[in-house]
Amino acid sequence: MSASTLTIQTTAPTAEPTAPATPATRVQRERRRGQGALATAVAASLDRSGKWEQWQQVELRLAGFADLQEACAGWRRRDDECYEMLAGLVALGSRRGGDDDDAALAVLVVLADGVNRVAGQLSDLQCEVGDVHAMVWEEVKAAEPQLGNRAGRYLLDRARQRLCRPAAGLLCRVETTSLDAWLVGEAGSEVLGTGLERGVDDCDLTVAVPVVEDAVEDLVDLLVWAREVGVIAPGEIDLLVELMAAEHELLARGETKRAREEAQRIVGERHGVTLRQIRRRRDQTTARLRDAAPQYLEAIA
Repeated sequence: MSASTLTIQTTAPTAEPTAPATPATRVQRERRRGQGALATAVAASLDRSGKWEQWQQVELRLAGFADLQEACAGWRRRDDECYEMLAGLVALGSRRGGDDDDAALAVLVVLADGVNRVAGQLSDLQCEVGDVHAMVWEEVKAAEPQLGNRAGRYLLDRARQRLCRPAAGLLCRVETTSLDAWLVGEAGSEVLGTGLERGVDDCDLTVAVPVVEDAVEDLVDLLVWAREVGVIAPGEIDLLVELMAAEHELLARGETKRAREEAQRIVGERHGVTLRQIRRRRDQTTARLRDAAPQYLEAIA
């Protein structure tokens, strides 16, 4: 090419004006910074302890991932094996499985994008990443070891449900401390560089350990879902609730003998129908709920 045909730009290109950072952008940046700190701390601890290699010996679903960083990269790509990998980490972290707190922390690292998304969806409730961390941690520790390939969606959906309950006038299951606070020492120095090997006595860790199983809230979830999808009518829900309330009142008074049948008789008299009719309505309603159970489990998975 000759010099006559070569065009040389002698002036610097005009720089595009940089848009000022919005509050939402700053919040997102802070969330990513916090998630990065957690990921760095957990990965460093696993590298020092050699736990990932130990887990691979007992949990074959981790075999295709050399370390936590590779697991996170696979999750972002949504590789076929990543869902199995996450289910394996949940099994290791669950109290009913390996009960390994480091594995539960690893689940939080893998689900970083989902945690940020839930925190953003609940920002109007002043929900922070640490709040979502605490709830996902609780769900991992309480999970069945056989959650399967939908473990990630299940954990995030359950965390969202728990965090929404106080806004609906329901009590939170347990007072929690965010994992972000746990990763900061009493003097305010971050744990990065010192690992996560501190004992429980050395840190303020009250991360959402439920005192009892929350069967009532699970039943409420089921009934609300069944009403919304048309499995049962609102009047049928009212009947079930009335029967349970009457039975509970009898048991509270110490009348344990044939309390369920007596509750059906009392409710039948209120509605002007026979015991047999009340029992038939109850059985028809519970049968529809039982038949719809697979769809409900799939909806919350």
